[in-house]
Amino acid sequence: MWKWMLFLLFSAYVALEVAVLLWSGQWLGLGWTLAWIVASSLLGVLMVRIAGLHALLRIHRKLREQVLPTQELLDMALILIGGCLLILPGPISDVVGLLLLLPPVRWFARAVFGVLYGDLLPAPYTPGSGAPPEDMIEIRAKD
Repeated sequence: MWKWMLFLLFSAYVALEVAVLLWSGQWLGLGWTLAWIVASSLLGVLMVRIAGLHALLRIHRKLREQVLPTQELLDMALILIGGCLLILPGPISDVVGLLLLLPPVRWFARAVFGVLYGDLLPAPYTPGSGAPPEDMIEIRAKD
């Protein structure tokens, strides 16, 4: 049953995206609409490269400090989703993709994700900061 609901929801989204794209084609004209599609795709690729590189640098810094980069990994996932939405043609996906590339929106999405799925995320643990969590397995090399 849920597969059909998901299929209907996805079909309704695609139909709405096409309807808005056709309406914008009538309002702006074919040339401007095509330019908008190409420009948003190029912007999506560029933003994923730039914002993704910054997120990777933050992840690398956290790993060097031996801190679990949970927020940075969530940022990276949101940047990737936003960039993919920008690359897809359509005004609705462009708006959602641009919003996901803005840091305040990503902060809000991380907060919502933390409220909904916070118990699934590992607790940040830094070596030497006290007792490790009880489900942590410590492996030591033989001398």
